[in-house]
Amino acid sequence: KQWYQRRVAITAGVTVENFYLDEGKKMMRKDSVLYRIFSYLAMLRLDDLGFENFESFIIKQDTLKMYSFLKYLFDLPKLQSWLKNKWCHIYDQKFIEESVLPNLLKNMDEAQTLISHLNDKLRNKPAPKKPSTITEPEPFKLTKVKPRSLPMPEPVPKLKATNPVPTSTYKSPREEIELMKKKEEHKKRSEVLLENVRGLSANHTRTAKSLKTQDRLNTIVKESDAQLKFDSHKARPIPKKVMENNTPIKLNAAAILREDALYAKREEEELKKIVGVLSGEGTDDNFQIWKKQRDEELRKEEAEHQTRKKMIGLISYEEAMLAKQRLTENNKSKVLKMKVEADKMLKEFLICQLRQEEEIREKVLSIQDSHLQTKAAQQKLQDLKRKMVQDVHAESAALMQIAVEEAAKDMDRKMQLIQEIRAFDRTSIDTVKFVDLTSTAGFGFLCEMSIAELRERIVLMNEEKSRDLEEKRGDILAEKVSYKKMIEQKLDAISHNRELIGKDAAKKSKEKEKLKSPPQVQSSEIDAMQKRLEEKRAERMKMKSTQQMTMQSLPVKRAVNLEAEKRAMEERRWKELENTRERVAKMNTKTVGYRDTLLT
Repeated sequence: KQWYQRRVAITAGVTVENFYLDEGKKMMRKDSVLYRIFSYLAMLRLDDLGFENFESFIIKQDTLKMYSFLKYLFDLPKLQSWLKNKWCHIYDQKFIEESVLPNLLKNMDEAQTLISHLNDKLRNKPAPKKPSTITEPEPFKLTKVKPRSLPMPEPVPKLKATNPVPTSTYKSPREEIELMKKKEEHKKRSEVLLENVRGLSANHTRTAKSLKTQDRLNTIVKESDAQLKFDSHKARPIPKKVMENNTPIKLNAAAILREDALYAKREEEELKKIVGVLSGEGTDDNFQIWKKQRDEELRKEEAEHQTRKKMIGLISYEEAMLAKQRLTENNKSKVLKMKVEADKMLKEFLICQLRQEEEIREKVLSIQDSHLQTKAAQQKLQDLKRKMVQDVHAESAALMQIAVEEAAKDMDRKMQLIQEIRAFDRTSIDTVKFVDLTSTAGFGFLCEMSIAELRERIVLMNEEKSRDLEEKRGDILAEKVSYKKMIEQKLDAISHNRELIGKDAAKKSKEKEKLKSPPQVQSSEIDAMQKRLEEKRAERMKMKSTQQMTMQSLPVKRAVNLEAEKRAMEERRWKELENTRERVAKMNTKTVGYRDTLLT
């Protein structure tokens, strides 16, 4: 192998040295290795490599170097004269004449084209472009759709401009407008008076709020603001059934330990207090008794203040109600006068409206006679059109039947083909392979084993794992039992502490209920205010009873007659409105029919 490499290196060296002797003035000596590689590839490995790969290697190198070297190497007279003689000194003449020279001469034409390409590149000549092939589109083989026969559009005749609707039809009469204006004015006046009365009563009853009410209002505002915090965590409330029945709640282990620690901390604090009392420290019992007495005195004072305010508010309310009753009596007398005037004006308006409707009725009857003649011509035209449509439908149905029959034949042919293909696919192919579970694969490994042996080993491993699991379970159960005993002891202690806390809470709730009950207030000023309030209330009730008596004293027949007249007037108005709408609808339908006849 070393001898062969040495001979190859000598032949490559001989060719490169002769190249430098010929054109050594232009080329550099440091590129001799590159020239030796390319001379070896061209002489001995060109068939194995292929001329296309050889060309790609050369194009990636310097163009001037490769052009001069290839021009020297693929020169015919040099190859057949002294280069051949030089190579014969190293290799046999037979080997050079049969393998080396024919290989170079075979690729001579391709080498000459490569040399000319490199020459053009050195002279910056543009490379000839290959003619681009134009793609010719082929039309789709589609069945041409028959053009759809469209009917000719009928000419649209231009109608004459209709007369505009008179403005009097949409405007209400002058008398009704005046009545509406008067009603609005009276309504505004009554609203102003009512607001004045409400303002007086509110100012009398309005009182300054106490500190307790202000605190409650602040707490309500805070609670409503807290409800607006949507992102905050919302704890689920305890169900009502649980709270009512006092059923015990099942605690978590962490909750039991936490509560036990809390009670233990409280016991330590109480022990510290007892030790302090035994050692001689003072208590706050006297201070608590004095505080209770002071709180009761303050509650009594506040109750007196609240009752005084309440009495003042009630008296002012009674006075305002009396003023309101007097005002309503005055308004009732004014309203009765206005109603009489409105009834007169309404009667006059209805008489005028009846006259106008009679005139319109006469005009409508004259127009109806002229429109009846157009109906007969319109009916004949509709019959002609119906016959034409029926003929077209019969032709289209015959064509559709022919198309359906052709499609059914094509579908039968396709179904037969599909059945043949499915029958061919359903033919079974034997793919059975017998496997011996006791034999090995036969690869020759030390750890090789059969499938039966592998299964036995897996069973043994599973048995070992199950033994380990049972041992672990026994340890875990023993730990659980000890932990459960400890939690039960702590639960007993917690239940005892909860009973004691419940008793203390019951005592405190009884004391709070006593504080919530309002104290009895007795003073001469409040008694005088109570008497004044009763007098005002009695006066108001007298006024109310007199009003009711006056309403009842009115003759019953007059009231019944008034109601009957009102109902009759309303029924008459509704009937007249319905009749006018029916007439307008009939006129519209007749005008539409007349236009259709003109268009046709």
